Amino acid sequence: MHSAIHNTTVTEFNLNTLFTADDPYVRLNHSQRSHTQSVGIQRIQDTFEGADCLFLRADTALCLRLNGNYALQRCAAGGWLLRNRGSDAPNYWFPVLAKLRRNNAQGHILEEHTAEWRGFSLDSSGVDISFTAIAEGWTLDAVIWRFNDPSLIDELQMLTPAETQGYFLLGSHTRYNQPADLYRHLTHGWVYEDRFAWPHKRRICSENDAHALHLIFSGLKRTTGKRIYGLLKNQLLLSVLSRQSEDGGFRHGEWTDKMESHYRLHCSAMHLMMDALSETDDPVVQTALAHGMHFISDKHDLTDAGTWFYHDELECSMTEMHRAPFKWWPGNALGKSPQNMLVLNTQLDTLVALDRYGMLTGDTQYAPLVESGYQAASTLLALRPMEWLYRLLFSAINLTLLPTEQAARLPRWKRLWKRIGWQVFVPRLPRLKTRYPRLVMPGGYIDRELSLQVWAYDYLAVNLMDLVRASHGTRSAVFNPYIKDILNYCATTGIAQRWLEHKGRAYSVGFYAEALYLLCLREPSPELDAILADALLLCVRNQLGLPPSLLGGNAEANGMAPGQQDIPQSVLPEIIIANLSNNEQAVCLIVNAGQAVALKTALCAVPTDWHIPASVLPPGAHLRIKA
Repeated sequence: MHSAIHNTTVTEFNLNTLFTADDPYVRLNHSQRSHTQSVGIQRIQDTFEGADCLFLRADTALCLRLNGNYALQRCAAGGWLLRNRGSDAPNYWFPVLAKLRRNNAQGHILEEHTAEWRGFSLDSSGVDISFTAIAEGWTLDAVIWRFNDPSLIDELQMLTPAETQGYFLLGSHTRYNQPADLYRHLTHGWVYEDRFAWPHKRRICSENDAHALHLIFSGLKRTTGKRIYGLLKNQLLLSVLSRQSEDGGFRHGEWTDKMESHYRLHCSAMHLMMDALSETDDPVVQTALAHGMHFISDKHDLTDAGTWFYHDELECSMTEMHRAPFKWWPGNALGKSPQNMLVLNTQLDTLVALDRYGMLTGDTQYAPLVESGYQAASTLLALRPMEWLYRLLFSAINLTLLPTEQAARLPRWKRLWKRIGWQVFVPRLPRLKTRYPRLVMPGGYIDRELSLQVWAYDYLAVNLMDLVRASHGTRSAVFNPYIKDILNYCATTGIAQRWLEHKGRAYSVGFYAEALYLLCLREPSPELDAILADALLLCVRNQLGLPPSLLGGNAEANGMAPGQQDIPQSVLPEIIIANLSNNEQAVCLIVNAGQAVALKTALCAVPTDWHIPASVLPPGAHLRIKA
């Protein structure tokens, strides 16, 4: 047992003895998680070879003591280090300051702010840190890494440009900048969105963010070879497995206090597990994955066109759907259930997950569901009712998606037509879609769903990403035309700039860039390289973060083994390198987001079989090079 001394006001711990080897409740091949609880404090410990991470949650004032001769240093990866002075004692990393949080019974974070220190002292005998008393209903959360392997400290202190250039998170739509940013999400063992989201302004758990962070760390591990990123990936895997319900599902409670499951987030957990299994077999992960696939496999509606997977647990019944915080219209398009909104992105993401599961494990029990689901998606995308009416409406609506500067140059009659578009046609579009159902609009725009009483044009980028993911093998012939039409639509309207003009929709550029990266992996062409380079420049210049898959860590997309297909690295933060390698060839796209630079001075770690051109890359330019 640890050396806890509890009284009515203060709980004291000695860090030298706080890390213990309790029986784990999740045990993987290379890591494990344990949990203990005593009066006033909960402790979650993740244990790896040569390192441990401790999550502390206290509801009393807390004092931490560490015996030994330590130096306090800022950590380049974020947070603070306590480095031992010349002994064999472990080193410690405090990636974020302790937080005071108010949580509800379902685990949502309702409020949070940085905890105040009551005292701090450091001398040759040790370190003491104490925090002020905690108000009733609040807890104090702290996270502490202990490293027995000093090389892990060196890895955190010496970061390359690729490690700090910022990456886009698919759930929160926020930006990851450095390793410590993991703990803006990973709170007391669970991964949360880094935002207080609509409608309840509370932070919910998010497997979307867990998956995005896992993609980023996979790419950073491949790029830098650093062991720390393998540990952070394993910690994300432990955190996701720890949240799985007994029925195999993941629940969130984004809309209600009944903790309804959101199936896109559920599928992100499945993808994270499949990414992990792509690298290492683990029976615990295999069992959890099979359990999760079984959970999602019956969350669908049987339409006349085939299987359609629901967006969330509320959508499974009319009764529950009435608890939703948004307005919607019932309908029976394609013989669907009235409450089924026919949300395209969740349908495609679920099908990609089930299909990938079959290919990865050889378990083909869901193959008929997958075929039926793709047939339903194909049927819905092919619907073209009232072509003349939609064509008339979208001749005006498309003008509303032009960037402001471009719209201002329109002739007066077109500006008037544009005004009619956003004041008259857009408000009536949801009702029209319900009566004359279609998602694919004249010009190539594809809508998100059929039933919501709003128009979410920001989801065009998400649709593009999911169509790219779904379009492989025999399905390419079905989905590729829609992908090309969306790209043409984006080029014609300049919608990416329009997204950036609206704070709440700027995030779409992150999905747009991720989609283009995935497309360039599969279909290399100079035209796509140019579109991807432009999208990456938009991400950099607008501080959105680069696509999470950019460094080649997406096992769903490229499936490369670690260490395979090494590429040159950047020595400048302004030089962005997209790893476009596949199993057959090492390839990268170099994009210059800064001043003109000679390629040979901008790159390092060039593999021996690569030739770097002796040319200068102008500002905003890009170049594809390969081994």
